Amino acid sequence: MENLLTLRRAPSQFNILIHLISTGKPLTIKEISEGLSLTYKAAERAVAKLLEKGLIQRLPFKEGAYTCDFRQLLLCLLLAYMEMNTRIQRQVKP
Repeated sequence: MENLLTLRRAPSQFNILIHLISTGKPLTIKEISEGLSLTYKAAERAVAKLLEKGLIQRLPFKEGAYTCDFRQLLLCLLLAYMEMNTRIQRQVKP
């Protein structure tokens, strides 16, 4: 969950994650860089960081392709929302 929240400080990583979710298909770094008008090296670095954070996965059946499990991200967002809501409720109580 924390890894997801740090994306606001990394716009390339955020854009790649959204791109993978919106296309709904595995993409290579070349396809990602072309789709987002990033240099290959910038896309490669951002993909490496997303992999390190566990936000995307490398597909074993398509060489060099990456994907994002949006269900896992949705679960993280739901848990973050529930935690935030609990904190707010605690602050509101007299």
